[in-house]
Amino acid sequence: MGSLRCLLALAVAGGHAASMFGFGGAWIFPGREAVQVFYIISGFLIAMILNQKYADTHHGNWIFYSNRIAKIFVPYVVILAATVGACLVSRAVTGNAILLNAWFTEAVSMDFSTSAFALLTNIFIVGQEWGFLLIYRAGSLFLALNAFAEPPMESQFTVILPAWTLSIELLFYVIAPFILRRSVVLIVALAAASHGLRFAAYHFGYYSEATNYRFFPFELSLFLYGAVIFRLGKLLIPSDPRWCTRIAVVTAVTIIVLPRLFKGSQYELYALIGLALPALFDFGRRHGWDTLLGELSYPLYLVHWVVCVFLASALDPRWAGKNPAFPVFAVLASVAAAALLDRYIVAPIDKWRQARVTTADTLPVLAVARVSAVP
Repeated sequence: MGSLRCLLALAVAGGHAASMFGFGGAWIFPGREAVQVFYIISGFLIAMILNQKYADTHHGNWIFYSNRIAKIFVPYVVILAATVGACLVSRAVTGNAILLNAWFTEAVSMDFSTSAFALLTNIFIVGQEWGFLLIYRAGSLFLALNAFAEPPMESQFTVILPAWTLSIELLFYVIAPFILRRSVVLIVALAAASHGLRFAAYHFGYYSEATNYRFFPFELSLFLYGAVIFRLGKLLIPSDPRWCTRIAVVTAVTIIVLPRLFKGSQYELYALIGLALPALFDFGRRHGWDTLLGELSYPLYLVHWVVCVFLASALDPRWAGKNPAFPVFAVLASVAAAALLDRYIVAPIDKWRQARVTTADTLPVLAVARVSAVP
């Protein structure tokens, strides 16, 4: 499963890099689909750790919540602080604040509620997805379903733009202990309700670029689908490990090749990938390199935006769309930055988190090291 997560993170990074350097289209796998597959994986892994790692007690839930907060926020805050510092240095030296330009341009005009919302969502992540439903006008914010068609939006003030998906993740973590340990029938019913709500809302005209994968009540069904797959896991893992390897290969090919065949019906693609998750997890448990790749996915997902924006800002605009080596180099630079972050920030935090899961009020730690539900 680690290689799948890494491949999806590369798809998001590559798509953003291609766009920033003047090349259109998806890279490996469309960004929206990659994010929604991440939601399914998250539901699978969070269901697993809640049922196998953390006891269903107040203390067990506290360890779960605090470990998730550490996992999400420590790397995020480190990257955010470094990014803000680099932008301030860039402005002092060149006059270009890069990811902070909108802040410097609009600082005088922003009213208190706008600046407070923008500042707090950048620091605490929760609420960032609403930046795509809020248009910015003369210092104030206004709710607009089709905000993408009426820029500028509040999201222009988000420094690490892809982090909005972490807000969706965090909302899921809040409710997960109260749902994922319950009857699979209840989980299926809630998933069906969420999925039905999505398409009922779309039927009545509430579809937009902001609601197609950025609205938690709609995305909840994908998390819960992953949780249901975990509960059915024993039925979906082949007895012969060689079949797990074959499923891993087929899934990789599916990610790269088949999205074009499922255009307009991506939920069928999600259903197929979801069914492969137990076998992919078993494959990763048997191959350490798969786990290592998975460990890069979260820091890569976070840091690629900053790396790509800084490199693109240094490129002469006349070169935009001319040389595909530029986005490839940006992705490779992002992978290198992610590897450093994993070694010096993420890995020590994970070691500390795992050490906390040793009390009598928690279940035995999973055999797979550093299992994580975030990209």
